[in-house]
Amino acid sequence: MRFQAEHKIFKRPPLEFSETDAPDWLTSCRTVEGSTMDARWFWEDHVLKLKVGQSIGTDFHTITRLK
Repeated sequence: MRFQAEHKIFKRPPLEFSETDAPDWLTSCRTVEGSTMDARWFWEDHVLKLKVGQSIGTDFHTITRLK
């Protein structure tokens, strides 16, 4: 699976990633489980379930599944 994240406010090149190299702000892999910064639920319940071409928004990013 490949994904792309585009920042909604800052004009930056889109960030492409897979399950293995996804950014920590999305997966919370280095965050204590259950803390207020733990976004694993969003990653596991929403992002990983996207179909190719589907997008989902966060406060600052639009995340799209590429393949």
